[in-house]
Amino acid sequence: MSPPTFAPGHRIEHAAAEWWARLRDPALPDQALAQWTAWLEADPRHAAAFDRASALAEEAAALKGDQRADLVARFAPHTATRRRAPARAALAWAAGLAAVVVLGGGLFLAYRHGPEAPRAYASERAGHRDIDLPDGSSIELGGATSITARYGHDIRAVDLDAGEAFFRVAHAERPFIVTAGPLRIRDLGTAFNVRRTGDRVTVAVTEGRVRVSPSADEGDGGTVELGAGREVSFDPETQAMRILDIDPVAATAWREHRLEFVNEPLSSVLENVNRYSVRPIRVTDPALSRLTFTGTVQVDTIDSWVAALPRVFPVRVDTYADHLELTRQTSMARGPKPR
Repeated sequence: MSPPTFAPGHRIEHAAAEWWARLRDPALPDQALAQWTAWLEADPRHAAAFDRASALAEEAAALKGDQRADLVARFAPHTATRRRAPARAALAWAAGLAAVVVLGGGLFLAYRHGPEAPRAYASERAGHRDIDLPDGSSIELGGATSITARYGHDIRAVDLDAGEAFFRVAHAERPFIVTAGPLRIRDLGTAFNVRRTGDRVTVAVTEGRVRVSPSADEGDGGTVELGAGREVSFDPETQAMRILDIDPVAATAWREHRLEFVNEPLSSVLENVNRYSVRPIRVTDPALSRLTFTGTVQVDTIDSWVAALPRVFPVRVDTYADHLELTRQTSMARGPKPR
């Protein structure tokens, strides 16, 4: 074996993978078997590493023919393209899989599971999280946001379970699709923002284009294409999609700690504000929830914004230790002064 050049931990994995490949050579001399046995007994980590290499390589060998070739071409192209004698073909394939185990171990785990191995990501309340995906795409999560990513051989799929996320998609032949409740967003070379509040969904494009459909079937008549500076909002009550021209900077203002709303129901506004508020804000009267709000909420001054609501809405703000409550204000005075 050639002298290893990896870090100590990787050196063991590299040696284990090489032994896995060598042991499949039908012409392996007895002396090599003795060397392998000595290597196993020299350190308890060696046997564990050999078991891991064997499991990964054998799972790779179980892939379909085109998947096997693609995998080795990605992680060990020199073994896939080098010409070899037919008698050594099995060993060459084993060496290729050994390279997959060492060089592409982490990515191989995602590859072999494909869409059957979803990975969940989440951010904390008032938090912000950046995610780098295997294909070079990136996702920024706003406060209290959760997504599930499923990467397979033929598709890149992300489910926005709740909250708000900004997607910057790397170009690839595999489609990149975001599902947010009732909407399906297909990337067409894009940076875009998606906010999900229950089944109310807003998609804003900052670069490129997206295709938005109200269902998983893009063949229906409700599919629309949006370019940069355009936004579509889905209203679950009317089942209608509204398209607007927008300022891309305003559409992603949450990245600068501001929440922007345009003619949005107060219930939806509060649900989004609650992703950043230390104390949840509740509404006791359903009629108040249907009032609409247009404006900006600074996430670091939420209590002051709530205290000022009686100036513009017929509400009273009641303060409790663990939450704030909006109730209907029946007197002519619109509630206490902000405090």
